[in-house]
Amino acid sequence: MTGYFALDPRPLQPEDSQATRVLLMGALGITPYIDRALEVLELAERGNDPEHRALVIARDGTVAALALFGTIAGTARGARVHTAILAPGVDIEDVGMRLLNAVASAVRSSGADFLLAELPDDPALGTTLALLRQHGFRDEARVPDFFRDGVALTFLRRTL
Repeated sequence: MTGYFALDPRPLQPEDSQATRVLLMGALGITPYIDRALEVLELAERGNDPEHRALVIARDGTVAALALFGTIAGTARGARVHTAILAPGVDIEDVGMRLLNAVASAVRSSGADFLLAELPDDPALGTTLALLRQHGFRDEARVPDFFRDGVALTFLRRTL
């Protein structure tokens, strides 16, 4: 599904609150990762926090894509993607590319020269990991069994 959501990503708006939560719950459901994603979303909703920002692609009250991102505290040129989520059936090529390119542009304009994603290498996040890898993120490092047996912490990096 591309055409219906052929819109540019935009900053999170107050009216996106419910739809972004529905998207996160649908993507992460009952996993150990939902609480942190909701926490970052709440911080992004408050605004004026360079470490917690959000972009969405939405139409008619439906959020098709969400990226939570921001600067990395203590770095001069680093930014991170906390998570990037697409609704089921949304085109990873088109919508995903527009979302991640908008994130890259936003952090580049803030002075960043790389994006880092630190995510569990868990099947529950398979779509997010595939989205990032498909759009310029490369595996940088890995910590085996970090979250639990068999679930590594994976560091993905995209140079801007």
